[in-house]
Amino acid sequence: MNIALFIKFFTSLNRAPGPTWTEATKRKAPHKPILLLAVLDLVHRGVITSPFIDVTGDLVELNELFNLYWRRVVPLGQTSSIAFPFSRLDRESFWELVPLPDKTITPAIINNTSSVSYLRKYALGVRLDEELFGVMQTGEGREALREALLLSCFSPEAQAQLREQSVINREAYDYSRILEEKSHLPLVKEIIEADNYRPIARDQGFRRLVVTTYDHRCALCGVRIITPEQYTAVEAAHIVPWSKSNNDDIRNGMALCRLCHWAFDNGMMGVSDGYEVITSRHISAQPNAPGFLLTLSGRGIIGPKDNNLWPAQEYLAEHRRDWRL
Repeated sequence: MNIALFIKFFTSLNRAPGPTWTEATKRKAPHKPILLLAVLDLVHRGVITSPFIDVTGDLVELNELFNLYWRRVVPLGQTSSIAFPFSRLDRESFWELVPLPDKTITPAIINNTSSVSYLRKYALGVRLDEELFGVMQTGEGREALREALLLSCFSPEAQAQLREQSVINREAYDYSRILEEKSHLPLVKEIIEADNYRPIARDQGFRRLVVTTYDHRCALCGVRIITPEQYTAVEAAHIVPWSKSNNDDIRNGMALCRLCHWAFDNGMMGVSDGYEVITSRHISAQPNAPGFLLTLSGRGIIGPKDNNLWPAQEYLAEHRRDWRL
């Protein structure tokens, strides 16, 4: 494998200069290297398993990693769609957009791509150079490519920020895998020594496991929304709070939309021993207007496909006792 060749490609990315960008990104657009950092993470995780990356499917995890890196080096308020670098990387020799059967991808289409929805009108995905993908599949190759991106595209301070985020991403993934492996064990208060992981990695790992296990669907109201730009509507909620339980067992978690998460954490909603939604009498007290939340009372929750990963009765009971539901 010619690692040196791909290091050369990664260090000579065509990046647009402009006054928008700071010294952190060497006064050039950071989109391409940040997306490539996220791709390297997903190859490591085994999410990307072939040289073809499908854009017609679920890109939530890629988008989340892209944004974690983005927020480290780009000023607050500046955002980007992953579609922007996804399309512009086609100008690099190792990245080839694959058009839909009845479409042709022209330079004009690439220049106008600013959203995932627009990208999906024309592209099935992208095909990486096969030799490059082989390099990405080795730990040595990934580290060499990551360092090439960091050293060539970012200031020393930004490099440190991005290296730290890369470590956090790996820790979070390792933590989520350990949680997943322990999920078949009997319930225990602490299924892992969480002190071995920094809180930000623990939170990220717990979120990843819960949200994916519930397939991005709120357990209480059933909403499942992934925006065109690949943001999910749900969050990972603890049934018995971490501050009280130090417990990241997935059976002490549920995927909830923001409204249901707030209502659950504040005792406005709960779950019965028959896995039905409970609403507190306080939810409709004057001058509250609970809207559709009252209609959920008595409705069965929506849990994971694997029944062994549903919320544990003892945690649900503790939540009901704490809030007198």
